[in-house]
Amino acid sequence: MVMGMTKNARVLHVVDHLTPASGVASVVMLCVTGIKQTQQDVAVYGQCDAAMEEIIISCGGKVHKLPDVTKSFGRSFSKAYTQLLKNKSYTIIHGHLLNSAFIYLRKAKHFGVPHRIIHSHNAVLADTSIKKVRNKILSLGVPLWANYFIAVSDGAARCAFGKSQKRASDVNIIYNGIDTNRFKYNPIVRQEMRQELGIADDILCVGHVGRFAEQKNHEFLLEIFQSILKQKNCILLLAGDGPLESSIKTKAKDMGISESVRFLGARRDAERIYQAFDVFVLPSLFEGFPLVAIEAQCAGLGCVVPDYLPRNIACSDNVRFLPLGGDAQSWSNAALELAEKTRTDGSSDVIAAKLDITYMCNNIAEIYEGF
Repeated sequence: MVMGMTKNARVLHVVDHLTPASGVASVVMLCVTGIKQTQQDVAVYGQCDAAMEEIIISCGGKVHKLPDVTKSFGRSFSKAYTQLLKNKSYTIIHGHLLNSAFIYLRKAKHFGVPHRIIHSHNAVLADTSIKKVRNKILSLGVPLWANYFIAVSDGAARCAFGKSQKRASDVNIIYNGIDTNRFKYNPIVRQEMRQELGIADDILCVGHVGRFAEQKNHEFLLEIFQSILKQKNCILLLAGDGPLESSIKTKAKDMGISESVRFLGARRDAERIYQAFDVFVLPSLFEGFPLVAIEAQCAGLGCVVPDYLPRNIACSDNVRFLPLGGDAQSWSNAALELAEKTRTDGSSDVIAAKLDITYMCNNIAEIYEGF
């Protein structure tokens, strides 16, 4: 896919979780599968999905499972990571996390890794005030340890690297991309999935894909859906897992809507799940450049998203930007309006907007190649 790659380049991606529900992990997997002219390994210190690990291995890479950085004040992680750097001759460390960079980027600089990338994926440092302060402190030294800066949006760049003009000019904005062939609208698959899930043709299907975490704002999503349910015979499909799944199930029950809410768990077939939806709602408290919104549009879905997101995530006129501080009624009205639109394949719109995997991988490959 990407030509001219430096053969001697050896990349180590550093992530927390390597799971299907992680947007950061999705970007890393797209890099590994889309940039095949260089070896790319992954260091992970959280959950590691076996199937994703196999894909990395099949592409010639390795997965290094390190101790959780949050345990023992990071000492176990630091020790294992140090040993990894001593044993492997990496020329590029591609870090995707700010709050642990004080260990992995600082160590990379100490051991003479020549190219140290920090890649900002979010426009907010964390989902709570305490975590924001903690992460801000932990990431203060990033400009000293990294020597190349990437962000998925202008907001993600400002969040991670500050607002100074000099710093901003050093940041390379690379928007996330998707595999359009995988997520394009397929009416046959749509019919298959709705039959598999037991969804009748006359039922409106509201969809969401994401981890059950504070960031994804599932409680507000339930309020939006409750408003839709008052106006339409509908069902809410939630794909993903996470620490808040149990509490969201309880919340749906307390609201009296649990019979209309389906929890699908972590899925490896997100491209098929999108086909069953009629509209996609993403009320996240913070995102950098959400791949799920691009995937949904590729599948021909209308999307209702927060108004802080960069406007270029809209590949067509099927996106509505609304304030999170607004009421659930305005979100439900937008969702109902978009669900009425004739559904068509959105893959060509995604490619035209340069939000496909080829464009993203070419940009990252050019960085690797330029070192």
